[in-house]
Amino acid sequence: MSPKSRLYNLVMAWKNKPFRQLRDIEQPYWESPKHEDQFAQATPRNVVDPLAYRGIDFEPIFNRSGSSLKGVLFRPLLSASSSEVLRYCMEGIDAIHYWQCSNRIIPLILPIKVTDLKIEACVDGLCDLILNSRLPIGLINIGFLHHQDIDNELTAAVTKLRRLGVLFHALQFDGNPNTIKLISQFQFEAVHLDVSHLRETSSLSGTQLINQIHLLKKWSCKTYFSNVTFVRDNELAYQLGIDYCYGSLMLSPVNRHQIIHIQDSRIGKALFSIQTSK
Repeated sequence: MSPKSRLYNLVMAWKNKPFRQLRDIEQPYWESPKHEDQFAQATPRNVVDPLAYRGIDFEPIFNRSGSSLKGVLFRPLLSASSSEVLRYCMEGIDAIHYWQCSNRIIPLILPIKVTDLKIEACVDGLCDLILNSRLPIGLINIGFLHHQDIDNELTAAVTKLRRLGVLFHALQFDGNPNTIKLISQFQFEAVHLDVSHLRETSSLSGTQLINQIHLLKKWSCKTYFSNVTFVRDNELAYQLGIDYCYGSLMLSPVNRHQIIHIQDSRIGKALFSIQTSK
Protein backbone atom coordinates (compact mmCIF):
# COMPACT_ATOMS: atom_id res chain seq x y z
CA MET A 1 0.00 0.00 0.00
CA SER A 2 1.39 3.36 -1.01
CA PRO A 3 1.87 6.12 1.62
CA LYS A 4 -0.89 8.18 -0.04
CA SER A 5 -3.39 5.28 0.17
CA ARG A 6 -2.43 4.62 3.79
CA LEU A 7 -3.02 8.28 4.66
CA TYR A 8 -6.38 8.21 2.87
CA ASN A 9 -7.50 5.18 4.90
CA LEU A 10 -6.44 6.86 8.15
CA VAL A 11 -8.33 10.04 7.31
CA MET A 12 -11.49 8.13 6.36
CA ALA A 13 -11.31 6.03 9.54
CA TRP A 14 -11.04 9.20 11.64
CA LYS A 15 -13.89 10.88 9.74
CA ASN A 16 -16.28 7.93 10.19
CA LYS A 17 -15.57 7.29 13.87
CA PRO A 18 -18.58 7.71 16.19
CA PHE A 19 -18.86 11.04 17.95
CA ARG A 20 -18.29 10.76 21.70
CA GLN A 21 -19.40 13.45 24.09
CA LEU A 22 -17.98 14.20 27.51
CA ARG A 23 -20.55 15.10 30.16
CA ASP A 24 -19.60 17.40 33.01
CA ILE A 25 -20.63 16.81 36.60
CA GLU A 26 -23.94 18.40 37.48
CA GLN A 27 -22.96 21.68 39.13
CA PRO A 28 -22.93 25.37 38.20
CA TYR A 29 -20.25 26.27 35.67
CA TRP A 30 -18.80 28.93 38.00
CA GLU A 31 -18.02 26.35 40.70
CA SER A 32 -15.29 23.72 40.55
CA PRO A 33 -14.35 21.09 43.18
CA LYS A 34 -11.09 21.97 44.92
CA HIS A 35 -10.63 18.80 46.97
CA GLU A 36 -10.85 15.11 46.15
CA ASP A 37 -13.63 14.54 48.70
CA GLN A 38 -15.67 17.34 47.17
CA PHE A 39 -15.10 15.93 43.69
CA ALA A 40 -16.22 12.47 44.80
CA GLN A 41 -19.40 13.90 46.28
CA ALA A 42 -20.14 15.93 43.15
CA THR A 43 -19.60 13.06 40.72
CA PRO A 44 -22.94 11.52 39.69
CA ARG A 45 -23.40 7.87 40.60
CA ASN A 46 -26.17 7.00 38.20
CA VAL A 47 -25.67 4.59 35.33
CA VAL A 48 -24.25 6.07 32.12
CA ASP A 49 -26.85 6.41 29.39
CA PRO A 50 -25.64 4.61 26.21
CA LEU A 51 -27.46 7.18 24.04
CA ALA A 52 -25.47 9.97 25.70
CA TYR A 53 -22.26 8.12 24.80
CA ARG A 54 -23.19 7.96 21.14
CA GLY A 55 -24.41 11.55 21.05
CA ILE A 56 -27.92 10.77 19.74
CA ASP A 57 -28.97 14.38 20.29
CA PHE A 58 -29.89 15.86 16.91
CA GLU A 59 -33.48 15.52 15.62
CA PRO A 60 -33.72 16.13 11.86
CA ILE A 61 -36.43 18.45 10.51
CA PHE A 62 -37.77 17.88 6.99
CA ASN A 63 -40.21 19.50 4.62
CA ARG A 64 -43.65 17.94 4.90
CA SER A 65 -42.99 15.51 2.04
CA GLY A 66 -39.81 14.28 3.75
CA SER A 67 -37.71 14.87 0.63
CA SER A 68 -35.28 17.44 2.01
CA LEU A 69 -33.50 18.14 5.30
CA LYS A 70 -34.32 21.69 6.43
CA GLY A 71 -32.86 21.92 9.92
CA VAL A 72 -32.00 20.16 13.16
CA LEU A 73 -33.33 20.44 16.72
CA PHE A 74 -30.71 20.08 19.48
CA ARG A 75 -32.59 17.97 22.03
CA PRO A 76 -30.31 18.11 25.14
CA LEU A 77 -31.27 21.75 25.71
CA LEU A 78 -34.92 20.75 26.18
CA SER A 79 -34.15 19.44 29.67
CA ALA A 80 -30.97 21.42 30.46
CA SER A 81 -30.58 23.30 33.72
CA SER A 82 -29.50 26.94 33.86
CA SER A 83 -25.90 25.92 34.58
CA GLU A 84 -25.76 23.67 31.49
CA VAL A 85 -27.21 26.05 28.89
CA LEU A 86 -23.94 27.62 27.72
CA ARG A 87 -22.10 24.30 27.53
CA TYR A 88 -24.85 22.71 25.45
CA CYS A 89 -25.04 25.79 23.21
CA MET A 90 -21.30 25.49 22.62
CA GLU A 91 -21.77 21.83 21.61
CA GLY A 92 -24.54 22.82 19.22
CA ILE A 93 -22.49 25.59 17.59
CA ASP A 94 -19.57 23.17 17.29
CA ALA A 95 -21.88 20.79 15.40
CA ILE A 96 -22.76 23.56 12.93
CA HIS A 97 -19.03 24.09 12.31
CA TYR A 98 -18.62 20.35 11.76
CA TRP A 99 -21.39 20.28 9.16
CA GLN A 100 -20.07 23.42 7.48
CA CYS A 101 -16.60 21.86 7.17
CA SER A 102 -18.30 18.88 5.50
CA ASN A 103 -19.91 21.25 2.97
CA ARG A 104 -23.35 21.00 4.61
CA ILE A 105 -25.08 24.27 5.47
CA ILE A 106 -27.62 23.07 8.07
CA PRO A 107 -29.46 25.42 10.48
CA LEU A 108 -29.67 24.35 14.12
CA ILE A 109 -32.39 25.24 16.65
CA LEU A 110 -31.20 25.73 20.25
CA PRO A 111 -34.20 25.41 22.64
CA ILE A 112 -33.73 27.76 25.62
CA LYS A 113 -36.15 28.52 28.44
CA VAL A 114 -37.39 32.08 28.75
CA THR A 115 -36.27 32.14 32.39
CA ASP A 116 -32.67 31.45 31.29
CA LEU A 117 -32.82 34.21 28.67
CA LYS A 118 -33.66 36.65 31.48
CA ILE A 119 -30.28 35.92 33.15
CA GLU A 120 -27.91 38.63 31.94
CA ALA A 121 -24.77 36.52 32.39
CA CYS A 122 -26.31 33.70 30.33
CA VAL A 123 -27.28 36.05 27.48
CA ASP A 124 -23.84 37.72 27.48
CA GLY A 125 -22.13 34.32 27.33
CA LEU A 126 -24.43 33.23 24.50
CA CYS A 127 -23.65 36.43 22.57
CA ASP A 128 -19.91 35.76 22.97
CA LEU A 129 -20.36 32.22 21.64
CA ILE A 130 -22.26 33.48 18.60
CA LEU A 131 -19.79 36.28 17.86
CA ASN A 132 -16.75 34.02 18.19
CA SER A 133 -18.33 31.35 15.98
CA ARG A 134 -18.34 33.68 12.92
CA LEU A 135 -21.11 31.61 11.36
CA PRO A 136 -23.37 32.95 8.58
CA ILE A 137 -26.65 34.52 9.61
CA GLY A 138 -29.52 32.03 9.74
CA LEU A 139 -27.62 28.96 10.95
CA ILE A 140 -28.16 29.69 14.67
CA ASN A 141 -31.79 29.70 15.76
CA ILE A 142 -33.11 30.01 19.31
CA GLY A 143 -36.35 28.30 20.27
CA PHE A 144 -38.32 29.77 23.17
CA LEU A 145 -39.52 27.34 25.85
CA HIS A 146 -41.95 27.96 28.73
CA HIS A 147 -43.36 31.20 27.34
CA GLN A 148 -44.07 33.92 29.85
CA ASP A 149 -45.20 37.52 29.86
CA ILE A 150 -43.05 40.04 28.04
CA ASP A 151 -40.97 42.18 30.39
CA ASN A 152 -37.96 44.50 30.11
CA GLU A 153 -35.41 41.76 30.83
CA LEU A 154 -36.71 39.54 28.04
CA THR A 155 -36.97 42.47 25.63
CA ALA A 156 -33.34 43.43 26.27
CA ALA A 157 -32.14 39.84 25.76
CA VAL A 158 -34.06 39.37 22.51
CA THR A 159 -32.83 42.73 21.20
CA LYS A 160 -29.19 41.74 21.85
CA LEU A 161 -29.59 38.42 20.08
CA ARG A 162 -31.56 39.95 17.21
CA ARG A 163 -28.69 42.34 16.47
CA LEU A 164 -26.39 39.33 16.04
CA GLY A 165 -28.66 37.87 13.33
CA VAL A 166 -30.24 35.17 15.50
CA LEU A 167 -33.63 33.86 14.34
CA PHE A 168 -36.36 33.01 16.86
CA HIS A 169 -38.77 30.07 17.04
CA ALA A 170 -41.71 29.55 19.40
CA LEU A 171 -41.52 25.92 20.52
CA GLN A 172 -44.45 24.03 22.07
CA PHE A 173 -46.93 26.65 20.88
CA ASP A 174 -50.27 26.28 22.67
CA GLY A 175 -52.19 29.31 21.44
CA ASN A 176 -51.48 31.46 24.49
CA PRO A 177 -52.27 35.16 23.72
CA ASN A 178 -49.03 36.23 25.46
CA THR A 179 -47.07 33.97 23.10
CA ILE A 180 -48.87 35.43 20.08
CA LYS A 181 -48.00 38.92 21.32
CA LEU A 182 -44.35 37.87 21.65
CA ILE A 183 -44.35 36.41 18.12
CA SER A 184 -45.84 39.54 16.56
CA GLN A 185 -43.63 41.97 18.49
CA PHE A 186 -40.31 40.30 17.65
CA GLN A 187 -41.29 38.85 14.24
CA PHE A 188 -40.50 35.22 14.96
CA GLU A 189 -39.19 33.10 12.14
CA ALA A 190 -41.34 30.05 12.93
CA VAL A 191 -43.84 28.46 15.31
CA HIS A 192 -43.75 24.80 16.36
CA LEU A 193 -47.02 23.02 17.14
CA ASP A 194 -47.41 19.61 18.75
CA VAL A 195 -49.48 17.61 16.29
CA SER A 196 -51.07 15.63 19.15
CA HIS A 197 -53.09 18.78 19.98
CA LEU A 198 -54.53 18.79 16.46
CA ARG A 199 -55.34 15.14 15.87
CA GLU A 200 -58.92 15.81 16.92
CA THR A 201 -59.71 18.78 14.69
CA SER A 202 -63.34 18.73 15.81
CA SER A 203 -62.43 19.75 19.37
CA LEU A 204 -62.58 23.37 20.47
CA SER A 205 -58.82 23.64 21.15
CA GLY A 206 -58.01 22.02 17.79
CA THR A 207 -60.26 24.45 15.91
CA GLN A 208 -58.70 27.40 17.75
CA LEU A 209 -55.18 26.28 16.86
CA ILE A 210 -56.14 25.85 13.20
CA ASN A 211 -57.45 29.42 13.10
CA GLN A 212 -54.22 30.63 14.66
CA ILE A 213 -52.19 28.74 12.06
CA HIS A 214 -53.94 30.71 9.32
CA LEU A 215 -53.21 33.93 11.23
CA LEU A 216 -49.51 33.06 11.54
CA LYS A 217 -49.29 32.41 7.81
CA LYS A 218 -50.58 35.92 7.15
CA TRP A 219 -47.60 37.17 9.19
CA SER A 220 -45.23 35.16 6.92
CA CYS A 221 -44.35 32.97 9.90
CA LYS A 222 -43.21 29.40 9.11
CA THR A 223 -45.09 26.54 10.77
CA TYR A 224 -43.62 23.30 12.10
CA PHE A 225 -45.28 20.07 13.25
CA SER A 226 -43.49 18.28 16.09
CA ASN A 227 -44.11 14.75 17.38
CA VAL A 228 -45.18 13.50 13.94
CA THR A 229 -45.82 9.82 14.68
CA PHE A 230 -48.59 8.57 12.38
CA VAL A 231 -49.23 8.82 8.66
CA ARG A 232 -52.42 10.67 9.57
CA ASP A 233 -50.23 13.42 11.09
CA ASN A 234 -48.44 13.86 7.78
CA GLU A 235 -51.75 14.01 5.93
CA LEU A 236 -52.93 16.70 8.36
CA ALA A 237 -49.76 18.68 7.59
CA TYR A 238 -50.70 18.65 3.89
CA GLN A 239 -54.26 19.75 4.64
CA LEU A 240 -53.17 22.71 6.79
CA GLY A 241 -50.20 23.68 4.61
CA ILE A 242 -47.60 23.10 7.34
CA ASP A 243 -44.10 23.89 6.12
CA TYR A 244 -41.89 21.45 8.08
CA CYS A 245 -42.31 18.28 10.14
CA TYR A 246 -40.22 16.24 12.54
CA GLY A 247 -40.84 13.22 14.73
CA SER A 248 -40.45 9.45 14.75
CA LEU A 249 -42.36 9.08 11.46
CA MET A 250 -39.80 11.25 9.67
CA LEU A 251 -36.61 10.11 11.45
CA SER A 252 -35.54 9.48 15.04
CA PRO A 253 -32.72 11.58 16.59
CA VAL A 254 -29.23 10.76 15.32
CA ASN A 255 -25.68 11.91 16.07
CA ARG A 256 -24.06 14.86 14.34
CA HIS A 257 -22.00 12.70 11.98
CA GLN A 258 -25.08 10.87 10.68
CA ILE A 259 -26.78 14.19 9.88
CA ILE A 260 -24.39 14.90 6.99
CA HIS A 261 -25.13 11.49 5.41
CA ILE A 262 -28.94 11.55 5.68
CA GLN A 263 -29.55 12.78 2.13
CA ASP A 264 -26.65 10.89 0.60
CA SER A 265 -27.35 7.33 1.74
CA ARG A 266 -29.81 4.85 0.28
CA ILE A 267 -31.36 4.51 3.74
CA GLY A 268 -32.06 8.23 3.74
CA LYS A 269 -33.67 8.06 0.31
CA ALA A 270 -35.88 5.22 1.54
CA LEU A 271 -36.94 7.32 4.52
CA PHE A 272 -37.78 10.23 2.23
CA SER A 273 -40.17 8.08 0.20
CA ILE A 274 -43.11 8.76 2.53
CA GLN A 275 -46.15 9.05 0.27
CA THR A 276 -49.41 10.24 1.74
CA SER A 277 -52.79 11.10 0.28
CA LYS A 278 -52.70 14.84 -0.46
